[in-house]
Amino acid sequence: MSQLPAPERRVLSLHTTLGSDPVELKCSTLYYPVSCAKDGLTLVFTHGLAGHKEQYDPTIARLLSHAQTCATIRDIWVIDFPNHGQTALLNRPVLDARKAAGKAMCTTKDISLYLQAFLSTPLLKSSTVVGIAHSGSCTLWILTLTSMPPSLTPFALIMVEPTLMFPSLTPTDPRSIHGAANVRGSLAKRDRWTDREALTKWLMGGKGVWRKWDKRVLSSYVRYAFEDVNESDLGAGKRKSYVTPTLRKDEESPLYACLAHTVEPESLGRACRAVEEAGRGVHVVWADFEEFISKAARKEILDAAEHRVVSQRTIKGAGHLVPQEKPDGLGEALVEILNEIVNGSGKTKARM
Repeated sequence: MSQLPAPERRVLSLHTTLGSDPVELKCSTLYYPVSCAKDGLTLVFTHGLAGHKEQYDPTIARLLSHAQTCATIRDIWVIDFPNHGQTALLNRPVLDARKAAGKAMCTTKDISLYLQAFLSTPLLKSSTVVGIAHSGSCTLWILTLTSMPPSLTPFALIMVEPTLMFPSLTPTDPRSIHGAANVRGSLAKRDRWTDREALTKWLMGGKGVWRKWDKRVLSSYVRYAFEDVNESDLGAGKRKSYVTPTLRKDEESPLYACLAHTVEPESLGRACRAVEEAGRGVHVVWADFEEFISKAARKEILDAAEHRVVSQRTIKGAGHLVPQEKPDGLGEALVEILNEIVNGSGKTKARM
């Protein structure tokens, strides 16, 4: 088997807005030049909340291990959200200045405009884009699709465990329950460790979700989703150094609120219609275990999508955090979906 393409680390400057304020934000990316196929697909991966771009490394490695699939892909972009991962370090001066001025935290609407700014870059001009989103970033693609010009509409969109919510959501829905718990829990959780070794031991101990993660994903999480803070940054009387998430707790918490992921059913329907008209439509990947999205919620999402979802798959043994728990299974599912997208199969609308 030929050697897999190594990703290039690129930092882009995106002109967007936070609230009503025009800003320039940095976007740390991983870029994979896969093939010379001029008409090949351009995959754009976006992570879920509290994630980071490197979490997809094992999934992409599995995907690119299929030579036939590689021949259909021109390139791959994987991006961080503006206050996540290594990108958060680049944008920290802007984000902290807004906090000091009493301005609102970065919202899902802000991040959707940031995503639109990325899709508008000349680097993606004339690209046949296939969006691949997990969890909360599915909301961002739908919000983006409701405001972007038709020329930027992706050729296809693959949503993995979409946490889409609608105004009719009840307090007893698992999405409501988990959303509210995450809002509170993210503020209360520990956010300082003496070093990364202590951090890893803490993540693997107890009953946290991290024990279920693939070891490769956990390793990249510890490396790229956290930063070292030195005493010179803290003032007198504090510890010499500690490790803390690049995504601050007060920035993370509001992103879990149900309203942050609530869209009108008609908006989802229009978005799915737009992607269908632009190319190969919307595909969905579900988790095996209904930790976050129940069968009733799936039906609600499919109904709102006007049953325009082209295909559905379930990743065996996976909970909601599919890329973290079953990266190889997700990679194999993406191979199947991309084959359908390229060959035009799977047009029959999926039924639950």
